[in-house]
Amino acid sequence: MNILKSKALAAAILSLGIAACTTTKAPETASTAVTEQSEADRAAAEAAAAKARADADAEATRTAAAAEAARLESQALADSQAKAQADAAAQANALAGSLGIKTFYFGYDDANLQDGDIDALKAHAAYLGKNSGARVQVNGHSDERGTREYNMALAERRAKAVAAFLTGNGARGSQLEVVSYGEEKPAVAGEGEESWAKNRRVELEYAAGNP
Repeated sequence: MNILKSKALAAAILSLGIAACTTTKAPETASTAVTEQSEADRAAAEAAAAKARADADAEATRTAAAAEAARLESQALADSQAKAQADAAAQANALAGSLGIKTFYFGYDDANLQDGDIDALKAHAAYLGKNSGARVQVNGHSDERGTREYNMALAERRAKAVAAFLTGNGARGSQLEVVSYGEEKPAVAGEGEESWAKNRRVELEYAAGNP
């Protein structure tokens, strides 16, 4: 009887030990699983944060690039406008200077226009073309050498050469009146080439719409 009791007691103790071992191991397994899950969640959170930072950096780069492109475009437009204004001012100054030239000189016994007078004559032609109410008298002159009749004809040819250029470059014939004074109205009195050169001329005398 004692042997049976001893065996039963041993079996009970063994059973309690196994149960204790099982009870102890189960919480350890659960704790490991929780730890692994936490690490996975943390890794996922870090990855999400890194992606968010990368996206933010990329967006900041795009924004900065767009702002710089807009700045460059605005600067280019401002530079273009400034250049256009400067060019317009330069052209206006050049035009004003050219329109201020109203006397054109000729060689001896010659009715051909001088190359240096072309720009000023073009300016007058353009002005007349844009201002239909303007009227100009084209006065031809010569120096005192030669007969009166010859000088009248030479001065007329000079005036007509200027008038033809003006009408060929924008002026209307109705805006021009050709007059020949020959040698009768010298710009400079006296003899000698210096004086004669200043008398061989055509003068534009605006009767209306003086620029």
